[in-house]
Amino acid sequence: MLNCFSWENMAKNSIRALIFFLLSNPALAEINIPNVSELEMTGRINIDSDYFDGLFREGSNNSIMKGQLRRARFAINADMFNEWSAKLQLAINENKKSLIVKDFYLVYEGWNFADVKMGKFKEPFGLERLTSSKNTVFIERSLMSNVFSFGRNTGINFNRNADWYTWNVGLYQVSKSPRLRQDGGLAITQRFTLSPLKIGNGFSHLGLAYSKRELDGAGYELKSNGGVFSGFNMLNTPILESDSLTQWGSEVAFGKDKWSIQAEYQAQEVTGIENSLNIEYRSYYTHVSYFISNDKRRYKDGRFVSVRPSSSSGALELTARYSVIENQSNWQFDELDKLSNKTIGINYYLNRDFKLMLNILELKSSLSEAIPDQLSGQALSLRIQVNL
Repeated sequence: MLNCFSWENMAKNSIRALIFFLLSNPALAEINIPNVSELEMTGRINIDSDYFDGLFREGSNNSIMKGQLRRARFAINADMFNEWSAKLQLAINENKKSLIVKDFYLVYEGWNFADVKMGKFKEPFGLERLTSSKNTVFIERSLMSNVFSFGRNTGINFNRNADWYTWNVGLYQVSKSPRLRQDGGLAITQRFTLSPLKIGNGFSHLGLAYSKRELDGAGYELKSNGGVFSGFNMLNTPILESDSLTQWGSEVAFGKDKWSIQAEYQAQEVTGIENSLNIEYRSYYTHVSYFISNDKRRYKDGRFVSVRPSSSSGALELTARYSVIENQSNWQFDELDKLSNKTIGINYYLNRDFKLMLNILELKSSLSEAIPDQLSGQALSLRIQVNL
């Protein structure tokens, strides 16, 4: 009998109950989901090529070159009457060559205190992670954002975007993912950002995020390819039967005219079923951006949006980043205690729909005794991005 009231059972039913409450509440009885008044169809294609050696390769003494269709996505955005909207985004699964649903959600904007989003979407955690991959300044996100990402999950989120602050609070079903071998329980994720300074022709940003997740004994592991998508996972922790996960993060960014700087710090602790076997990692990055042309990065509602070249000849951007991930666990389970990544890049924006990116990376690991012939690795990555 007591098991009927367990956290696990609550996790399976809480999200459905909340969505049902919102749609059946008498206070909302007069609201009908109406006919679509406007449809916007968009798409995106990323074609990448990677050339790498050292730590980025597995079982080879030679340099390796690989090309791939990194992303192919198609989205339908629907604006409706009575302050409803919806989005469906489909993508080609780059690994299994199949079609998958990335986003599928409904938004209600009729309340003064918050908007409500229901369905499958990104959890509100991390400035770089929440910025769309089509608007990031590097081909791949930092070590931190890739390793600690929650991805997209089904849930309900309340948020408000004001002139100088934003807040998000969401309740999610923890779903099976590349890091999690089976579905977990319930996750609560929240993020708060503010713009403390008004900067002419610029922006300021501070942010905090926190998530608590019940994993219900599911196998959990962390992986990293070092920042090259076609490279192998040199960081690959053992699969841990996990009870819960706690993660918090901080964000800072400032921009003025052609310059911008951005940094984040995140820490993750995974509690195992056996309390002595916990996984703790911390990670951080910082990067700078400078436009040679008369252009700038654009910021809105706690994240970055697309660059709009000011000239018909396009915009040219120089970038540099330093990213680190460190093992803070109290037991030894991996030969790699630390990975650090240095990246420099150049981006050319012909317009809002076409972008070329070039990145040069250097990766280093902390333990020279374990793999003395692979202390470091170098890589060159190229991307062609077309927005449809």
